[in-house]
Amino acid sequence: PMHRNLIAIAFLTAVTACGHHGTQVTSGKQYLSQYQPVAESTDKVIKSSYQNGEIVETEVATLSTNELVRRAANIEPLLKSPAHIGLVRIDAGRITTVPTAEQISWTVLANKYASLGHFTPLDPFLANYAVKTALPTDGSALRRDASDIITHIRIGAARQHMDAVLIYEVGGRGKPVEGLAPVRVLGNAPLPATPIEREGIARAFLMDVRNGYPYGTASASVDLKDTQRGFWDNAPKDRLGIEAKSRTTQALVPEVDRMLGQLTARLAQTQLASAN
Repeated sequence: PMHRNLIAIAFLTAVTACGHHGTQVTSGKQYLSQYQPVAESTDKVIKSSYQNGEIVETEVATLSTNELVRRAANIEPLLKSPAHIGLVRIDAGRITTVPTAEQISWTVLANKYASLGHFTPLDPFLANYAVKTALPTDGSALRRDASDIITHIRIGAARQHMDAVLIYEVGGRGKPVEGLAPVRVLGNAPLPATPIEREGIARAFLMDVRNGYPYGTASASVDLKDTQRGFWDNAPKDRLGIEAKSRTTQALVPEVDRMLGQLTARLAQTQLASAN
């Protein structure tokens, strides 16, 4: 019976799920003030090219590692409450709508953190439209990151005037589960796994839309070794992936809850300190 399945799902999720979370509200300027200015911002590298049947080596200037580190660190937190926060779901490397089963969990969490701001799902159709209108029509003028999923998210969220986005990705690793795509690194290559593993993976990332500042991360994993036809009784095949995604998301939500709780407290401390 279905009610027995739901009880078993809840029990297994509680027992086999594990996760992590973390937050950040530190200043890039303060971080970089601890270091002496870097004298050399470029390095010389050798690039090879094939010309007239011969390999030609040319010395070119490129950004040094020190300069790349400086640029990465030179970013400031902008988030202030109440904020407009977008909810973005990535599945199989694509931005998707949030299924009803998962949306219920996120709605409960959004209500809990109403003081932080209001949450709005990012519409994949609207995000795609925003990207098409923002990018040049001339293909030769496109930026290299025009197809990057984070670029699409930021442009789509900016069109909806969101301050930050909570991006979460759900997938599987190891032995495949029907309907559960291999988890990827923000739409890129799948994570490696051993053939005997069968695991649901979910990760979340709270990012500022305006400058890409990372406010917090959260992750969770669920053992899905029980996900097979016998356990799911007479459920249709496409239900396997749906239920696996739902279980994995349910394991992620408490980690995001802890992350948002920690972030809210740190933001309050920061705003209080700046007011004084």
